[in-house]
Amino acid sequence: MSHELRTPLNAILGFSQLLERDAKAPLPPHQARWVAGTLQAGWHLLAMINDVLDLSRIDAGTLRLELETVPLAPLLQACVAMVESAAARRSIQLQVDPVDAALAVRADPTRLKQVLANLLSNAVKYNVEGGRITLRAHALDAATVRIEVDDTGLGLSPEQQRALFQPFNRLGREQSGIEGTGIGLVIVKRLVEQMGGTVALQSQPGAGSRFGLQLPRASAAPSPAPTKGNGAHASASAQAMQAAPARYRQRLLYCIEDNEANAEVMRGLLARRPQVRLQVFARGAQGLAAIRRDLPDLVLLDLQLPDLDGLEILRQLTQDAATAHIPVVVVSANATADRVDDAMQSGAAHYVTKPVNIERLLALLDRLLEGIDTRFGTLD
Repeated sequence: MSHELRTPLNAILGFSQLLERDAKAPLPPHQARWVAGTLQAGWHLLAMINDVLDLSRIDAGTLRLELETVPLAPLLQACVAMVESAAARRSIQLQVDPVDAALAVRADPTRLKQVLANLLSNAVKYNVEGGRITLRAHALDAATVRIEVDDTGLGLSPEQQRALFQPFNRLGREQSGIEGTGIGLVIVKRLVEQMGGTVALQSQPGAGSRFGLQLPRASAAPSPAPTKGNGAHASASAQAMQAAPARYRQRLLYCIEDNEANAEVMRGLLARRPQVRLQVFARGAQGLAAIRRDLPDLVLLDLQLPDLDGLEILRQLTQDAATAHIPVVVVSANATADRVDDAMQSGAAHYVTKPVNIERLLALLDRLLEGIDTRFGTLD
């Protein structure tokens, strides 16, 4: 379902981004507003898809957690940074109380960041203009750490609190004009419980809310390591990169992609780099033969192909001395952690999940292509 839902959405968001950024034929203001509205709705739909898929994986018991020692100070700062712009638009003050540098919990760092980002995002959405959000963490005892998200928002009545963790229940906020699915807090509760913790709420109508997480305390905090994004590993989707002017010359790039709409998104993306010659192959065997016949500088590879599994193509390229040096960027609608891990272990340079952010993907490709010696000759 991840693949089937994300694939058409990649075309919707991809073409919309290309229209929005087309400098050669800029849209008139009213059409630009329409495209901006399409993008906003598309990214919201993607967030809903992610939530529904996460909830289904949790319910099925197939969501894999990797528990490790997570230092809290850098993680809390990273979570606050994710909502700073949204808070600034509503003049909401964000505060992180000082946290002991040695304080750490036993948790999955990616999922803990997801939990806190969800709570902070809700604290922004349901706060008052000019309100305040406070994030704090402290040790309750030798075995437990408490993390609190405190806001000055609308608050919840006792009846609303009793229905708080029911899937798809937005607690009467459906008519508020604030986007939501009613499953974010359900995911928060179940993720925290799977990490051996608990979630509690203190709230009064008109007096704000305080969500408290209690998690197992880790015995010692190692040096902070970067946490993985939703795409995991070196996913370009998780990197806050902006496309910079390309400083390289001629490049040959192959794309193995059977979906014509998604292939056209790639053509539109790379049309912004006239020094790149792009060839698209709809079949894995066809693309693999072309790579061996005329070595490209880089390969964009979809994993779900009609004839060959993308991972098998990746393994063959990695194991062949003639092609092992070619960077392969997987661009796939399959966002499951197992599939990402399999691709990275099979030799992928990066794993990008669809729908793609075209500016981030272009920045990633520029960075990879700049590190390759320029080809001399013609592009015809």
